[in-house]
Amino acid sequence: MRHGRKFLLVLMVLLIGACNAKTPENVSGKAANSPVKPTDKEVPAMNNESKKATEVQPPSPSSVLYFIYQKDGDGALSYEVENGSWATYWYGYSFDLGGKHYFTGFATQTPDKYGKSEEEDYAAPDAKVTITQATFFTTSPEAEKPWTFDGNQYSVGEFGGYEKGNVIDETRKSQSYQTPDGKLLLAVPTWYLATGVQVNTFDLLLFNPHELKVDDKRWDYLGNIVIGTDNGAACDETPGAKQACAKSTGTLSFEPQEGSNLPLLKVQRSGTETVSAGKVRTLGSGDTYEYRYDSDKKQYQ
Repeated sequence: MRHGRKFLLVLMVLLIGACNAKTPENVSGKAANSPVKPTDKEVPAMNNESKKATEVQPPSPSSVLYFIYQKDGDGALSYEVENGSWATYWYGYSFDLGGKHYFTGFATQTPDKYGKSEEEDYAAPDAKVTITQATFFTTSPEAEKPWTFDGNQYSVGEFGGYEKGNVIDETRKSQSYQTPDGKLLLAVPTWYLATGVQVNTFDLLLFNPHELKVDDKRWDYLGNIVIGTDNGAACDETPGAKQACAKSTGTLSFEPQEGSNLPLLKVQRSGTETVSAGKVRTLGSGDTYEYRYDSDKKQYQ
């Protein structure tokens, strides 16, 4: 009985909030695999700026989490969802494909704990997180409810370590490539630490807008590619030091491949890299990484 009263009270608060909202940018449509109606939940914009005719603010991170998990975090961007598992907003991306304007918000989810405390279960270096997502599209930016909920996904793929996802690199921009069969390959700029060295990477995600078959995913994780490293946090600038400083970066390009919908990925590297203790070398035009999609592993290698 108490649970029923609590649910009614929460619902009344949500409805009142929706009525008083300054920018009522709601999402319409039915959530995939969810008994909750998205139209009962306001999806606020990222900020309160006036909506322009040619653009619309995407759903906020907290709303993305709501539409993925159907659990209100009261505005938080990280909270427990079930069995000791925590969900955290990770990244949002707007794009146009096939005549539609989309927005996808991604989150990461830690493994279930099933009652274990943090002291009982330390995060291991190889403990990955699951990528989840909620996708929306809009066809009428001027409408009261400009966004339509396209669906959510509880498992896009796994990545990261120590039960944390790779960190978004705010200094670089995402890159994308539209495949011949009308899909979108998204490269998200990220980084992680490995033995004190910052490894700069791109995490690869593939969006399929078409009608899904049994084994298809709306979004699929295709792996992580390295573009550069930086040991600046642990190096020694003293001449002859064993841990010499080295920093490299790279530019990513997509090359269409005959007979394949997914492109070859090329990373042209520049800067310096460590070759042995105390020695570094300067990277040149011949220092190029190539990554090809492995259809058996469903990852770029």
